[in-house]
Amino acid sequence: MIKKILIVSDSHGRSQNIRIAIERECPDMLIHLGDIEDDPEDIRKWLDAAAARWNDKNESEKKSLPIPAVFVRGNCDRYGGDSLKQAAVFEVNEHRFFCTHGHRQNVNYGMENLMYTAMENDCDIALFGHTHVPFDEVYDDPSSAGSQLRIMNPGSITIPRGGRRKSYMLMEFDDENNYEVQLKEL
Repeated sequence: MIKKILIVSDSHGRSQNIRIAIERECPDMLIHLGDIEDDPEDIRKWLDAAAARWNDKNESEKKSLPIPAVFVRGNCDRYGGDSLKQAAVFEVNEHRFFCTHGHRQNVNYGMENLMYTAMENDCDIALFGHTHVPFDEVYDDPSSAGSQLRIMNPGSITIPRGGRRKSYMLMEFDDENNYEVQLKEL
C-alpha cells in the first residue's frame, strides 16, 4: 500500500529542490505535474536511493522498489520522450487521480475545464501545476449525488508566485485509504 505521495510541480530545471524534498519525506510515490525541464530518470534514481536507505534502517516498514513516479508534460517541457504524458489517470488506494500540468485546461482562468475533464474520467482527485500558486478546493460533482472532486496544486518547488514560498504537497494515507494533504515549504 502506498502511504505517502510527494506531489511537486514547476521545478524548471532545478531538480535539486525535488531531491531535498525526497530526502526529507522519503515517499512511497512521486507525482511531478510538469515543467520539469530536466531528466526524470535522475529523480527516479533519487527516489530509489532514498527508499533503499530507508529500508536499511527500517526492518518492519520496507518500501517496495522501484518507487513509482508519474511525470506529466508542462508547457515548458521540450524533452523527456514518452516518460512525459499530457495527462495521467490512475488509481492509488481506491482513489482515482487525474494529473495534468493545467495549461491545456486553461487553469489560469478557472477550474471548470479541469473539473469536468477529471469528472469525465471518474476521478475524485485532480492535480495540476502551471500557476506556481498552491490551490486546494473541494467541488461537488453535479452529475453524481454525494460525489466530490478535490482539486489541488502544490505551487512551485523552485519559482513561487504571489508572495509564496517554494512548496510541495505531501499526501498521506491511513489503513482505511483516507488521506490528508499538507502543503509544505522547502
